[in-house]
Amino acid sequence: MRHRLVSASLLAALAFSAAAADVLFPSPIHLTRQVYDSIGGTTAVVEQYCYGNRVVSVNGSLTTIADYGKGELTEINREDGTYSITRFDDVAKALRVGSPAADAATKGEWKVRGTGFEQLRTNRASDAVEAELEDGNTTRRTRVAVDRSISLSRDALDVLIGAAYPNSRKAEDTVVVEAAQARGGNVATNSAAGARSYALPVEQHHTFIIDGQRAEMRDVVTRVGEELAPSDLVAVPPDAKLVQSRLLQRMHAIEQIESAGRTPLPQQQ
Repeated sequence: MRHRLVSASLLAALAFSAAAADVLFPSPIHLTRQVYDSIGGTTAVVEQYCYGNRVVSVNGSLTTIADYGKGELTEINREDGTYSITRFDDVAKALRVGSPAADAATKGEWKVRGTGFEQLRTNRASDAVEAELEDGNTTRRTRVAVDRSISLSRDALDVLIGAAYPNSRKAEDTVVVEAAQARGGNVATNSAAGARSYALPVEQHHTFIIDGQRAEMRDVVTRVGEELAPSDLVAVPPDAKLVQSRLLQRMHAIEQIESAGRTPLPQQQ
């Protein structure tokens, strides 16, 4: 009897370990991001709460919940009282409609070098790299700083840098992953036991120069905490209206435009 109880306990422990290995964020992590986009000339402050297999991002009145266990994206817009639920497969399809080919076809190799911290906008960095890639008429420059006191699994890293499905990988993701690879030392781990650890990227500064035109995107983590997402921001308001997501609306609009462009002109009598 005791043997059966021990075996049952061992099986339960093994089952728990297997489940934990699939969890993206075993411990809560709360990131405050400052995101700058030179094309729109805007700077947004995004509160990002990661726990289990969910990432909750709050930007003003818009809350986005990416559930990597269910493969669903929920958007709650409190300003207009609406919400949407979209499967990851549909999100992936919508992101690719009307978008340029994936960066996987990018030619050339990144020239990577270590750098100092003089130009960084965060004081959390423990390591930083710069890289440049010449690809035809396009020059890509990127600077990545990481905080090695926090450790992530590779899957969790991909989620935080926007490289996980339903997104497509970008050329710059190669530099971010290389910069985040473990260098040894003691870290506060947020990855499952036995998983290879990666540092938390705390600054990503990407510059694109195309035919002399320059564009920049900067993502800086200004604070790291352990808070869970507030329940009132995650819950769908009871009077909210279910609508089609903005991504799907955009996809259908583009498809209609493309379809109209392929419609043959009526023949003259």
